[in-house]
Amino acid sequence: MQEALLEFFKRTGRPHRLEEILHRFGLEKREAKAHLKALVERGLLEKKGSRYFLANRVQGPLSLHRDGYGFVRLPEGDLFIPPGYTQDAWPGDLVEARVMPPGRDGRPWGVVERVLKRARERLVGTLDFRKGCALLLPDEPNLPELPLAPEGLEGLKRGSRIVVQVHYGKRPYGTFLAYLGEGEAPETETEAVIAKYGLRAEFPEEVLREAEAIPLEIPEAELARREDFRGLRVFTIDGVDAKDFDDAIHVERLPGGYRIGVHIADVSHYVKEGSPLDQEAFLRGTSVYLPGRVLPMLPERLSNGVCSLRPGEDRLVLSVLVDLTEDLKVKRVRFREGVIRSVARLTYTEVEAFAEGFGLPEEHAFLAEDLRLLLDLTQRMREKRLKEGALDFGFPEVKVEVGEEGELHLIPQAEPKARSLIEELMLLANRLVAEYLVQKGLPGLFRVHEEPVQDAYEKLRQALARLGYTLPPKLSGHALQKALLASRGRPEEPVVAYLVLRSLRLARYAAENLGHFGLAMEHYLHFTSPIRRYPDLVVHRVLKAALRRTLTPARRARWQEAFPAIAEHASEMERKAEAAERELTKYYMAKWAELHVGERFLGKVTGVANFGAFVTLPNGVEGLVRLEALGPYTYSEEAMALLGPKGKRIRLGDEMEVVIAAANPRLRQVDLVPYVEAQGEVKTPGKRKKEKEEDMRKVVGPPKDRTRDTRPERATVNTIYFGEWTPKEPQESHPARTRARRKRRR
Repeated sequence: MQEALLEFFKRTGRPHRLEEILHRFGLEKREAKAHLKALVERGLLEKKGSRYFLANRVQGPLSLHRDGYGFVRLPEGDLFIPPGYTQDAWPGDLVEARVMPPGRDGRPWGVVERVLKRARERLVGTLDFRKGCALLLPDEPNLPELPLAPEGLEGLKRGSRIVVQVHYGKRPYGTFLAYLGEGEAPETETEAVIAKYGLRAEFPEEVLREAEAIPLEIPEAELARREDFRGLRVFTIDGVDAKDFDDAIHVERLPGGYRIGVHIADVSHYVKEGSPLDQEAFLRGTSVYLPGRVLPMLPERLSNGVCSLRPGEDRLVLSVLVDLTEDLKVKRVRFREGVIRSVARLTYTEVEAFAEGFGLPEEHAFLAEDLRLLLDLTQRMREKRLKEGALDFGFPEVKVEVGEEGELHLIPQAEPKARSLIEELMLLANRLVAEYLVQKGLPGLFRVHEEPVQDAYEKLRQALARLGYTLPPKLSGHALQKALLASRGRPEEPVVAYLVLRSLRLARYAAENLGHFGLAMEHYLHFTSPIRRYPDLVVHRVLKAALRRTLTPARRARWQEAFPAIAEHASEMERKAEAAERELTKYYMAKWAELHVGERFLGKVTGVANFGAFVTLPNGVEGLVRLEALGPYTYSEEAMALLGPKGKRIRLGDEMEVVIAAANPRLRQVDLVPYVEAQGEVKTPGKRKKEKEEDMRKVVGPPKDRTRDTRPERATVNTIYFGEWTPKEPQESHPARTRARRKRRR
């Protein structure tokens, strides 16, 4: 509602009284005042007398360029901050900026007035000594050198990797916290990433003692009070190397339909609210899956022990039992505290092979009919979900595996049917639990994904129109999905996908149900992974309290007050975990490239810029082919391509043979050069031989039967993770782009 109010003020462009808001939105006076007060506290609205109006101040995270200028990142568009107006803010700090009148370029600019929240309390970097003083050279780009207090540095050598506590003020300085190691060894880089994002690597002793005190045997009294599912063919499907199995499934044929069971480990039975285990799980927020290392949310005795749904062992679960009609309509839903005994542990690899027509291993052959039925049902579920407007980007994922001896493998995740089977069942359970909480008026932690703001959607409309894809004036998930599907297999597919994803907001946790735009679901939350996600554990507690009829008014009020802060913290820890995983993955990809310098690969152009082309190899490693390595090519913003002599061009989606020239794991960078044939031309096998009329058409385009604008949109391709878009880190050398941007902003 706050976003809707803010959009209303922006659209009208004038002040409004409370009475106008009540009449326009049909809100109760207390509710409207609460939303308006929140917007005022966020600095988005101001109040004078009885009127509310748009503030000339904005709040958002600050990004800084090494040349001194920066941008306050805002949903409606970034605000430019000229050099000298950033105060003492560092990159990523949450700042409040005053919006100034437009300059000669017609665009507003801003002045940072204060830092609201620092992005980092700790810094990781390299120790240096100059003129008898100790300094930290931060690993992160665009951060200043930090003077260090001498305490704790005794015996450390120049070049040591260390962690320091940052003390802000007129003259920031750091105090020593931890020594990580020397050089750029993988172990040192892993510790550096853990420290950089403030992740918790070790469990406190009291937490481990509480976990070890949990009995492995389930008391008979507990078994007796639960519904017994041990007679059903319940099984798990996970990755080959998975150890924590928190979800199991089963399927039954019914007269005129089917019954699906989704059985989730009952972690809340063992992790009591407010206990040391619970407090530590809250602080962690999520399990973090780094290449070569896992930082679990719960100690191993729970995550890999009593809460893991191992085959042949009795386990406590919270189950969702769904009766479906033949056309997949939900006929009946039951939630039960139960006990299961998994009959098999299947892997995605086995299920994918079965889906492709191969048999199951002999010990799992008895599940063939169940699997065949589930594959059919979940495929139909997916088709139905997409028809309802759910977005499907289809970006490939690559997993980094680090062996015990340090060997490195980059493995594309290629089990689409098996993973889709589990995904659809988990989506179903999550949606049904969310609907139940909403219908009963229960407090909850919802997984929300709000609609794009109108400005972002309008920019997307204009961008896709230049590529020949028409979106309606009114926001439509169906239209977005139609554009994504129409671009499949065409050169502009990555451009369309990234433009759509960039227009979306980030998925997050919230204490209010705001719906999930990307999934096209009115009600959605996370319920199915309580071993590795704290919000799921919270939802389990709410559901069990409802089933047991123990949700007292006092507990309800306490949860309603606490859940907003829990949601914000969980969202923050999720972002940190993803950033840490992404950064360490880039490091290992650069390490892999370092081992293959001089080798030739066939890659695909996934980005073009005025300094070169980004090329992604089949295993997911992305590198930069610099402009000087390509020869006489120039960047064309209008064509979104690099244009060369005789009509040659390098465009998004083109294949290019490249050689790994160099790699810098410390900077997470890979340098590529084009493979050059004897005649000295860049070899791009994906291009057609005919370069006449058809090849001279625009670089990207819709199917031939569509009309199109002749002005394509500029796009930057970025790394994508499910449900979110993350800007690419700035490159080391962007001279042309920097000059253009500064000139434009004058």
